[in-house]
Amino acid sequence: MTLIRRAVAALDWSRIPAESDAEIVRANEQRLARMVAYIRVATVPFLAVPLVQWPSLPRPWIVVAVLLAAAAEAGWFARRVRRTADLRGDQLLAFADAAFCALLMVAGSRAGLPEQRSVVLTELVPVSLVSPVALAFAVGLRPRACAAVLALSATWSAAVWPAVTQKLGSDLLGFLVWYLAGLAVATLLRGMAAQTAAAVAHARRLDQALHRERFRRSLHDRVLPIFDGIALDQRVRRDTRRAARRGAIQARALLHPGGEAGGFEARLYELADTFADLGLLLSPRVYIHAEPPPPVAAALLSAAHEALANALKYAGADAEVVLFAEADAGCVEISVRDSGPGFDAATTPRGHGYTESLPAVTAVGAAWAVTSAPGQGTKVVLRWSSP
Repeated sequence: MTLIRRAVAALDWSRIPAESDAEIVRANEQRLARMVAYIRVATVPFLAVPLVQWPSLPRPWIVVAVLLAAAAEAGWFARRVRRTADLRGDQLLAFADAAFCALLMVAGSRAGLPEQRSVVLTELVPVSLVSPVALAFAVGLRPRACAAVLALSATWSAAVWPAVTQKLGSDLLGFLVWYLAGLAVATLLRGMAAQTAAAVAHARRLDQALHRERFRRSLHDRVLPIFDGIALDQRVRRDTRRAARRGAIQARALLHPGGEAGGFEARLYELADTFADLGLLLSPRVYIHAEPPPPVAAALLSAAHEALANALKYAGADAEVVLFAEADAGCVEISVRDSGPGFDAATTPRGHGYTESLPAVTAVGAAWAVTSAPGQGTKVVLRWSSP
């Protein structure tokens, strides 16, 4: 059974995937089709050889008719192959060619006397043997193709009858051998083309991945530090720092597949810009490596907004405020620290802002802490970790 499976695998090219989008596979199919077309055209001149026996043939005009018909059919064969550039699956071409060869056998046998048929039809052998090859390349190892080869063999036997000699056996064996040889060649060449196409596609994917990695490294190691440095430099104009932050956001979005420029990082910078425009001396320090869940992001941003609003209201115009945010996979921390007068947390009641935002932080599983002391400023810390 193992030997049979190996033989079938070596002859059945239908198991090889036809990657129509692979240029290598298409080029290989084009070469195979042209090869069979060239053979079909090249065998037609053999049919002119029996004309040498013109005086001894009772119906020599049949030889001329067969020659002209074969030339016309070979021209049609070549034009169709040139137009489609693909013999694989073209059953119309293969079975039409087989039927035409069978007709040539019957017609050609009428050109000579019964005892002359074996000699006259000898020159028809090369033309007829192309048909099993076309069946092998176009139809493959299929029952209908095998039936067509058997039909050709039976027609050949009937055409040479009664001139049955040892040569008939070799002719019949030729139909089978050429069919099997065509299957083996088609399977081998198509398998090699498919493997080459797969290897080239894999190499291209590796090359693209290498280029992407080089781009990511260049962006991370060279471009981002420039953007971040400009965004944090207080000596630079505010609109320039804001443009640098937007550039850093876009660059980080490129570093993370599926990342969006309007994500958590962008909303944090938008929050910082809003309070900076209101006059807060704010320095953002934002390091976002992963997007938190939307409910968590909304709750933390709302609480950070309230913390910055309180800093703007109570810390004073000269107070410096730092907004720190860091997010990794499954962990987020946001802190707002100001250098204002601070307050006594034990005696000072909470304002409406914290009353509204901090319960929402707790509801999403995050923790919060407010630390302050008179003359030491205030710090609000928000932390969330994935369960």
